[in-house]
Amino acid sequence: MVESMVRMKETESPKPRIVQFRNRRFSVRLEPVFWRALEDLSERAGIRLGQYIANQADRCPGGNFSSFLRVHCMLSHEERIADAALGANYTSLLSVVRAAPVPGLILSRYRSIIGANAAFLEWLGPIDVTITGANLTTVIQVRTRQPLNDVWQRMLDGKEEEADARILYVAPGRVNAAKANFVAIHADQGKEFYAIMWLSAAAAKSQPVGTSHAAPQHAQVPPLRKA
Repeated sequence: MVESMVRMKETESPKPRIVQFRNRRFSVRLEPVFWRALEDLSERAGIRLGQYIANQADRCPGGNFSSFLRVHCMLSHEERIADAALGANYTSLLSVVRAAPVPGLILSRYRSIIGANAAFLEWLGPIDVTITGANLTTVIQVRTRQPLNDVWQRMLDGKEEEADARILYVAPGRVNAAKANFVAIHADQGKEFYAIMWLSAAAAKSQPVGTSHAAPQHAQVPPLRKA
């Protein structure tokens, strides 16, 4: 048994590989499960693995490229689950949020950010890190009437379908503030859970620190339509 555990550990330990695309060469160290995921993603994209990794390198904001690829693989898997779970009953959740004129985010059951639309990125303003894959509360401050963990658990349990919040994004010299509304999305007979966070249509942004602003209106949330 000990020997089998050792073999399993060795099998799943990070493996270094060198991939090339044109005149670019990448030395990447990843666990086999992520290499398999990248090979699958490149095949789905209809391109070679080297080109796929080169494309991701262009998107990487810097830092640890291997960690960036791990997050990319997990988020791609999450997006496929979302499309599979919701596609039979609703138009694509991802498409709805991305096409919405009001700022919005798609969140996993763990409150990690699966995707953000252009309106949200515009509201957020210049930022040095990639928010996709980050936990919501590491990007913005979320204030609810009751503890956020309690509110989130009730949404997970199906006891609440919506929750209001006030959010803040603090950057040097400015504070963005808005009212927000979380909408719970249950799929696959309750086995899958996602949430959309909509900001108010009148969300305040880029306010200098110490400047007051009028309270925004509630978000006009685009409806999820039956397919």
